[in-house]
Amino acid sequence: MVSINSPGNEPASNYRAKYVKQRAPANWEDISADAIRHAVAQVGSLGGALRLGYTRDGGAFAIGVYGVETEPYTDYLRPGDDVEAYLDELSDECIRLSANHNQELVKVKQGKAK
Repeated sequence: MVSINSPGNEPASNYRAKYVKQRAPANWEDISADAIRHAVAQVGSLGGALRLGYTRDGGAFAIGVYGVETEPYTDYLRPGDDVEAYLDELSDECIRLSANHNQELVKVKQGKAK
């Protein structure tokens, strides 16, 4: 039996809607295909992998990075966050890692040539 004295129990009342900020769910279709493609290419160029998904409730983006750092990790970004800037930064970091790796290989080859 629903208590008519409690406004939170009224069938038409949704008390959580008053306190929980409403936002659109995460949607990869809203993210630039070029930013996604560039991030996948840069992570893949290091032999890594990128996992693009959602949190269980669909309220945030889940971006998993494997094989780039010592341990795989997942970052979670909300729909209001700048996901494209995150992907661009990830791409730039992979380019820096690749350049550093290539410089180390050149140093090793020069050391062996002597």
